[in-house]
Amino acid sequence: MINYAVAYAPEKVEVPATLEFRLPDETPISAALKDDGSIAVTLRGGEKPVATFVALERKLRVSLHGIVNEDRAEQLPVLELRPEAGELDTADVWASIYALWLQRAETDYLPLSLAAAPNALPYLIQTGLAYVPPNDTAYGGTDVLLLRASFWQGAGASPQLSWLRSPVPATPLPTFPSVPVFTRGTNVLALHPLRPPKPAPGTKMYSRFIAAVNQTLTFTHINAADPRHFETYCRWQNSDRVNVGWRERGDDEHHRQYLAERLQDRHIMGFMVEWDGELAGYGEMSWVKEDHMSTFVGGLGDFDQGTHLLVGEERFRGHTRFAAIMTSMKHMCFLRDPRTDVVVGEPRADLPIIPKLVKALPQEVNRTFDLPHKRAVYFVLRRQRFFEEGLFY
Repeated sequence: MINYAVAYAPEKVEVPATLEFRLPDETPISAALKDDGSIAVTLRGGEKPVATFVALERKLRVSLHGIVNEDRAEQLPVLELRPEAGELDTADVWASIYALWLQRAETDYLPLSLAAAPNALPYLIQTGLAYVPPNDTAYGGTDVLLLRASFWQGAGASPQLSWLRSPVPATPLPTFPSVPVFTRGTNVLALHPLRPPKPAPGTKMYSRFIAAVNQTLTFTHINAADPRHFETYCRWQNSDRVNVGWRERGDDEHHRQYLAERLQDRHIMGFMVEWDGELAGYGEMSWVKEDHMSTFVGGLGDFDQGTHLLVGEERFRGHTRFAAIMTSMKHMCFLRDPRTDVVVGEPRADLPIIPKLVKALPQEVNRTFDLPHKRAVYFVLRRQRFFEEGLFY
């Protein structure tokens, strides 16, 4: 029986006034919140900021236009983007906005003046990072409304700056085609799109700085030929704690066979979880249309996905890190295909982790249901809700 008294409760994180981190391409960046409310952004270890967001005295509406009545509408002070020397290139504009959203993590929209950086206007509008609200005469020719949800969906990021490290999110090659193929197996009988090839084992798939713990989280396609990966994976699966949930305890040959089957199966991919390069856990992401669970729940779309996770190292357990890993796994799924509407999960219903999953993510507990090997809880996380919550700190 699910404890429905447990509710989604995102952790509140206090971001330090000066936040230092690295972009996905390893470029160092610093965001310093000043006493006057301005935010100075420094890149590449420079002594002077490349840009500063300066709080102006005027305010602009940020409540949804065309929905919220004027007497209820919220207004926020306008921030002006001021380059320190000449024009900013688009990569530096994106990095500066990244720093801004980490310092203003709980705000859905931010009014921004580009009077001092007019060259950034076409870039922000055309990529969807910002827009000019319709029928709002208060927004002048260089005022825009920044959208947090657009930013965390990867809008405006070059391949070098994307959190999704593989597959490369934008290349000179055409978009991967949608071609119907058929999967037939135990408990699976599905027509679904042909899936793109997986990256080579050992390839970094995702990387993002997590402000809440001041470390970088990465996901790397597991490489069974790498002793560091394989021996650590075996140790985790053979531990009493992990075996309660995964039930994959066995000798080395058992684990090699499991990972070899995962590597050959186009619908699923395993990856190692690392904090600042230290192995912490193992996860899997899958296309669920051709997964056995889809047969028993129904209604899943061609591009919907699913995830599984184990945290193997004791020192990397705890709510903050668990929530960050879960958020990042879902983030990776939504980023790798914009046609993914939902990311689902089906953990065993009797596991003590169920209340933690309810609290950590804005996902719905759809129902409990039976699979041949377990009774499971069916979690559904929807794209719109996920990005609107903005849990990327």
